[in-house]
Amino acid sequence: MHRLMLLAALLLAGPTLPAVASADAGYDLVANAPLAHVYRDGVVADAAAPGFVKYIRDMNGSWVLGTQADGRTGALLPGLQANVWLPVGPEQAGQALAVEAGFKPLKRAGRTQRCDVFIEGDKIGSLELTDGWQVHRVAIPAGKVKPGLVKVRLHFSYAVEHAGHKSAGIVRFVRLAPQSAPAPVFDELPLATNLAPVKGDALALSDGGGLDYYVTPVKGMTLKGEAAGGTVEVFTQLDGQKPKRLGGGASLSLSLDPVAGKAVRLMLRGEGGPVTLKGARIAGGTLKAPALKKPKYVVFWLIDTLRADKLPFYDIPNANGRPKVETPHLSALAKESTVFEPFWVQGNESKASHASLFTGTYPTVHGVYTHKAELKGSHTTLAEAFKAAGYRTGGFVANGYVSDRWNFDQGFAAKDFTNTIREGKANSARALVKSARKWIDTHKEKPFYLYIGTSDPHVTYRRHKEFIDEYDREGGYKGRYMKSLSGAELGKIKGRKRPPSQRDQTRIEALYENEIAFNDKWFGELVAHLKAAGIYDETLIIIGSDHGDEFWEHGSCGHGHSLHQELINVPLVVRWPGVFPAGKAAFGAGGVDLLPTMQALLGQARPGDVQGSDLLPFLGAQGPVYPRAIIASQGRGSYALQAGPAKVIMRSERSITAYDVRADPGEKADVFGQKVVTTLAAMDPLSVFLARADDWDKAKMGSPNNLSRGFK
Repeated sequence: MHRLMLLAALLLAGPTLPAVASADAGYDLVANAPLAHVYRDGVVADAAAPGFVKYIRDMNGSWVLGTQADGRTGALLPGLQANVWLPVGPEQAGQALAVEAGFKPLKRAGRTQRCDVFIEGDKIGSLELTDGWQVHRVAIPAGKVKPGLVKVRLHFSYAVEHAGHKSAGIVRFVRLAPQSAPAPVFDELPLATNLAPVKGDALALSDGGGLDYYVTPVKGMTLKGEAAGGTVEVFTQLDGQKPKRLGGGASLSLSLDPVAGKAVRLMLRGEGGPVTLKGARIAGGTLKAPALKKPKYVVFWLIDTLRADKLPFYDIPNANGRPKVETPHLSALAKESTVFEPFWVQGNESKASHASLFTGTYPTVHGVYTHKAELKGSHTTLAEAFKAAGYRTGGFVANGYVSDRWNFDQGFAAKDFTNTIREGKANSARALVKSARKWIDTHKEKPFYLYIGTSDPHVTYRRHKEFIDEYDREGGYKGRYMKSLSGAELGKIKGRKRPPSQRDQTRIEALYENEIAFNDKWFGELVAHLKAAGIYDETLIIIGSDHGDEFWEHGSCGHGHSLHQELINVPLVVRWPGVFPAGKAAFGAGGVDLLPTMQALLGQARPGDVQGSDLLPFLGAQGPVYPRAIIASQGRGSYALQAGPAKVIMRSERSITAYDVRADPGEKADVFGQKVVTTLAAMDPLSVFLARADDWDKAKMGSPNNLSRGFK
């Protein structure tokens, strides 16, 4: 209910941007105005704008945006209090600051309404409130505010029923400003005009004020724009540094190479009067889809529980300091393929991630993240897409969840779909390849789509004598995991307060790695068969996974419990020369993008419920591509988003961690409290996504960190 109201509010609030077609692979600053922070002697949290969600950490849709009262639009706060987090930059260090808030208290007849004001948990003032809309300023004690994310809390004395909700008031704006700054004019028209980030098709910058964007440009990108009414000064700020002037003037063409590959606060300031900045963008390359060539055959080789960092053709180091797994057959194919790095699945366990891979929807939409939940028949799956294109579809699956029991067999005829777990058959890659070879030989006269869901790196981890000594290099192991580790045993280990001995941990991880090597061997056998059958060069091959396993990098083991890289950063490799170019695709892709990409290749219309987008134009881009956010979740309980080097994991408003995954790929150091720029580069788009998670459409709205003109 609350989410639907929030969605309606976002659709009503803020400027409507003109729709324009653009093949620019960069970042449109006008389209991304909801991600911008309006700076007027400090950042202003404007509760009438869609971007207000950046300040309230509202995972559950508790606030009601778009609330109308007496000719103003604001946000109905949940219950008795409003918690707002505002970024304070190093340029404000040492200034005497004040909290400013404009709001309308909701009152009960005959009873006085009061508001206590808190900064970082400490009370700094108490207000006795009058009727109607009002603005208050409360001085902050010296030294109380330091650069960073500062929590402002407005706590009212009581709440009343209003529009079906219990609330104490409607917030219009909150600001941390210098005590010397002039008080804002609280008449609605000048206030709304002053806070609007967009005027027509241009950015609106006040004299001495402006906009802050938290962005992640890559090498070769340039900030461009043409100013009218004055000039624009541009500053950049990196974590731990003061803002530095990048350049300025009436015509901007400023290289961002000095901050490329980093999270950066991009500060635009108007000079000489109210300024409009047309054509404001971070210019990148040109998107261009390659010429399409439909394959005759498609083979999707999924390796259950395979982490990307274990593979030698991924640049990220293997966690725990271990050498990469030797995968000669996967590596040989990768040399001929597009290797997506990073690539995230949308869940941290089998059902949710398979559902997203198959249907192009996030877990909040497909809902397949509980034991009982089934994949809805209304979704179009990969198999159904290929079947509709005239391909015979076959599936050999060694994951018990990916079965008819949970409706994952959509698009497959019963005689062409085998789940070895549920049918009590041998379930190793060896067994699946043996069955797949027969099926290929029987059906190769006509186009086919073959899904082979292997599960060797999933528990039970089994010892393979030809591989184990390569990965358990210490030798002499005589413990209980000599031959295998079952799922039941892993569950018991996971539930212990103390992890197993370091020697047992090494053995367990070695068993996992030797299973990857075993899987690679049988993938090689499959490729050899495709070549022997004379169809290898007519076959599009996909290599992917549904999640990884942890080996005590963050205090646990197995999967399903966190959103750290070891569980959600997995391989995606696609071989189809002429369409998927050999090399790395580093712009950021997720499981939801696979179905719309394959459908684009097939020339099919994209289903209306699909939330991912076609990756082909990005693969054919000429020049740099702005990074695209990737998202994963654990049901609706926690969410993660990565944009370039910046990543956040949000479990609640009080439990958020942030990482610079380029400098710290193992996520050892939580920088949430220390690196505000890195945090907001990921946290801002995650907040915007959460407000629209159930209807997000990357094809129309863009990526949450790089919005398109279709976001309204």
